[in-house]
Amino acid sequence: MRRLSALAAVVALVVAACTASTTTTTRAASAAGTTPAAETTAETTRFVTCDEASADFTLLCEVYQLIHDEYVNPVSDTELVEAAVSAVATADLEADTAGEPIVCALPTPDFRPLCDAVDAVADTGAAVEVAVRGMVSDALDPFSAYLDPATLTLEREEQSGTVQGIGALVITEDRSDPQRPPCGIMSSTCRLVIVSTLEASPAEAAGLASGDEIVAVDGEPIDGWSFEEVTSRVRGPAGTSVTLTILRDGSTFDVTIVREAIELPVVDSRVVDGTIGYLRLRVFTDNSSELVHGALEELIGAGVDVVVFDLRGNPGGVLDAAVDVTSEFLGEGLVLRTASPEGEVTYEVRGEGVATDPSLPVVVVVDRGSASASEVVSGALQEAGRAIVVGEPTFGKNTVQRRFGLSNGGALKLTIARWMTPGGHDFGGVGIIPDVALEIPGDLEPDEVARRAVEAARQAGFIP
Repeated sequence: MRRLSALAAVVALVVAACTASTTTTTRAASAAGTTPAAETTAETTRFVTCDEASADFTLLCEVYQLIHDEYVNPVSDTELVEAAVSAVATADLEADTAGEPIVCALPTPDFRPLCDAVDAVADTGAAVEVAVRGMVSDALDPFSAYLDPATLTLEREEQSGTVQGIGALVITEDRSDPQRPPCGIMSSTCRLVIVSTLEASPAEAAGLASGDEIVAVDGEPIDGWSFEEVTSRVRGPAGTSVTLTILRDGSTFDVTIVREAIELPVVDSRVVDGTIGYLRLRVFTDNSSELVHGALEELIGAGVDVVVFDLRGNPGGVLDAAVDVTSEFLGEGLVLRTASPEGEVTYEVRGEGVATDPSLPVVVVVDRGSASASEVVSGALQEAGRAIVVGEPTFGKNTVQRRFGLSNGGALKLTIARWMTPGGHDFGGVGIIPDVALEIPGDLEPDEVARRAVEAARQAGFIP
């Protein structure tokens, strides 16, 4: 199973994520549940409640509280502790030889084994951060993630549509079991693979190609790193360089690439054969709905007879953008429903779209790389009868993430809900099933994609 990056560029962050909001909120450090009274049980460790947490343990308390309050699935303290302890035990951290006592803040008494693991490390703050990272990556779903301050900055850049990096789209592939959820921690079976490079990008100039595997960054093997850690290390300020170790056809080689500032090609639109309006959306960024709106105005102004909306390889992004883009084609009704432990939320069509006239046929093109927000749009348009969907079954990511700010300047991205089509259909793990199966090679020119999509819709009787 593949996990797609959140952007089609610059070894982007966070898989195919449907993010509920780009705003961050900081939570208090006090944790829910029973916490032990302050006590001393050993010479080196004193236990206190999260209300008394030092700066080193505040992060653990904040993240625990958010998981407890916001995560979509129940998760036991035992699972969280086991993941945290395992992460600290296997991390390359300097051992504590001084034997200085620590004050350990416990969200609940179950976390005492974690105190033992942290106490054995010289840098308490670093150990706690490793514990948090392991707790989130190993005990929660693959789309939840701890973002340190540097990684959070890169993710915000992505959502703005401008990034600094090498200009490559990557995915993770779990080669141990195709039926397993997308993998997030690199290993011998979880591999980071390049899907494509942007035109005129540093990655293209360096000769990187589809199918190449990244196995090390600046000489450090990536096994054991999270997806977010790898992508944040590959990206960086324009003018700086990064050396990647690439596995291709059984052999490895190093390539050094100078990073650049890259404007993401979010939208591509054109008139094909004088009658077909072709519009491709590569990712759902903060400004993607504005770009789609403008492109549709130009296409409709040119008098096209049909719109081909190409969402192939679009891994998703901002949920609000998905609602706005859907609203460009629907005049009324619902876009999606989300279900969480707190109940159901519905998202309605917004504003005045420019392509809502039902006499203008819409053909949506998808493939297995169309995920999250792409599935929201294609599912809503298909179910409303506003568009015919052609291509391959989509990725099947039916979860919504929200980003919560943390006191250290980072953030916790948590899965808070599952989405469904307006009719209540859950496509998690299955994807949106096209009305017409159509295989479109990835290197096919846009004009030919438009022609084949229209012909498939015509043969299905959707277009006269």
